[in-house]
Amino acid sequence: MTSSMTLYCDEYHCSAGCVLFRFDTPTPQICILRNNRTTEYVLPKGHKDLGESIEQAALRETYEETGWPCEFLPTNIVTRAPPPGMSSGEMAREALGATREAIAVTLRNLDGKPGSVKFVFWYIAQITSTKQHLNTQMAGEDLEAKFMDAEEAIRTLSRPGDRDVAKRALDLVNRTRAAAAAKGSSSKS
Repeated sequence: MTSSMTLYCDEYHCSAGCVLFRFDTPTPQICILRNNRTTEYVLPKGHKDLGESIEQAALRETYEETGWPCEFLPTNIVTRAPPPGMSSGEMAREALGATREAIAVTLRNLDGKPGSVKFVFWYIAQITSTKQHLNTQMAGEDLEAKFMDAEEAIRTLSRPGDRDVAKRALDLVNRTRAAAAAKGSSSKS
């Protein structure tokens, strides 16, 4: 039996964020945020603005909270989304270089009251500049952005859900990079 629940726009929050990578170091690094008010370490994310797409919100919030200009990072993922023009079906399939697909959705029930459900759509991004911009955070935010070795960043994150998302992102990035390296070496043969 299939069950469903409908939530209307005044009954949920929609947020988006990114696992933000940099590759100009010997090993991949992930940017995490220290919330200076709570001392928690989290991934960048925030509410979608009215009229904004979820993808736009993910990149905007990541930039606002970290100060790092960024773009989606093409990664190979397994998804249930069909290629354009194909029947949807229910089968999971590999999508090579999927750049605008969420790798995860977190569902949080904040306190069990109406309007307390929060969806967070997670993407993978990479920096597009070697210069961090200052004063990009919204009033009231007190976040310190820090790049760390990816494995260390995952261990440092305070929330188990954030650790799981960052670990999945790192796995997808590593697999994509390994596939590209293997393809590059086979084409030289």
